[in-house]
Amino acid sequence: MKNPFLEPIFLVGKMGFVILSLLFTQPGTAQATGASDLAQIGLAFITSVAVHESGHAFVADQVGNADDVNMQFFTKRNNSFAFGVTEAKNLDQKSKVPFIMGGEIANSYNFEYSLLSYRQQPTTYNRALMFFSGTDFLWYTVYSLYLSQGASYHDPVGLKRETGLSDEAILSIALTQSLLNFYRVTSGKDTIVPYFTFDHSSVNFMVRMSTW
Repeated sequence: MKNPFLEPIFLVGKMGFVILSLLFTQPGTAQATGASDLAQIGLAFITSVAVHESGHAFVADQVGNADDVNMQFFTKRNNSFAFGVTEAKNLDQKSKVPFIMGGEIANSYNFEYSLLSYRQQPTTYNRALMFFSGTDFLWYTVYSLYLSQGASYHDPVGLKRETGLSDEAILSIALTQSLLNFYRVTSGKDTIVPYFTFDHSSVNFMVRMSTW
């Protein structure tokens, strides 16, 4: 049975994994992660959450049929802690899927920004931002569909409800995106680039390939 108290533990584990990853992938150093690094990692996490929720608001504005878009951060919903929740009133039923995926669409752009910043000047902040934005969909899917009670406000749960996609299908998309992002980071090449497109009533997960 999914455990409703796993979210704080899941966050601690996620942050710990990020810290260890940054520590052991830092070129030519084995220094301990200091307070400054921890602060940058925390800031990167908050940035990713803010971008995610702003993505929902952006898509609601783009589809042009929603009223009173409301964003809340680090709040409680149905007796469960939520990093962020964005709601839009009077949203057309046909636009629910783009709205649900707005956070992932925004964080895919966030990943592109952090990847470019990382290549120009690697810092703890843009490394962490790359990690959080590049794996946002994967972490969210694993937590909401496999570890928690699957609250209705969780995006993967809403995506499953609105589209009829199975847990495995959603996980496959999220995993593919994260693996391709990881390949781009480690290889330094953009021969395979995952991205999302959307319109008034649909979202597409696409992969662009090039020879350069």
